[in-house]
Formats: sequence, structure tokens, C-alpha cells
Amino acid sequence: MGVIKGVLKEELKNSLDMVKRYQEEIIKIKGCLIRKKIGKRYYFYIAKRQGKKIKFIYKGPISAEIKRAYLKQRKMLDKYKELLLKSKNQVKFIKRALRGKETV
Repeated sequence: MGVIKGVLKEELKNSLDMVKRYQEEIIKIKGCLIRKKIGKRYYFYIAKRQGKKIKFIYKGPISAEIKRAYLKQRKMLDKYKELLLKSKNQVKFIKRALRGKETV
């Protein structure tokens, strides 16, 4: 049983490192591009979280290249959030497995 626990402890350490890296990558991403319709026109804003509030910063006319960059950034954010959720669930599972009773 000691070998299995050793492997689980190593996997727990790796999973915790992955959670930390995913959280750092999520923090690096700076805001999302938002399109608001005001009247009959569309306006582009960058939505950023500042503390508990979300601030919208007007960006003016935006080129297609910038739109693609923000879309790519948004997809990466969604990917990192999904991976973070999977890693956190894995950490919970491994902690429960390590906490279980040993049989002789």
C-alpha cells in the first residue's frame, strides 16, 4: 500500500502545481472584448475586473485583426478555466483517496 500512496502523493503534488499554473495564466489574460448595441449602432468595449467591480473601457473602431486576437484570447481563457476545473476535481479525488483507510 505504501507504493500506491507514494504515487498518489506525487500525483497530488503535480496536480497542485498544474492548478497554480492555470490560475497564473488566467490572471495574465487582460479583459474581454464586449460588443454593445446602443441605438442602432454597435460599440466595442474592453471589460476588466477591478476588485469586485467590472469596468468597461471604450475602444472605438476596432480592426478585424484585433477582434481575432481578443477572440483567441477568450478561447484560451475558456480552455484554462476548463482545465482548472478538471485539475481541482482531480486534486479533490486524490485527497479523498489518500485519506481512505488502509488495509493490512
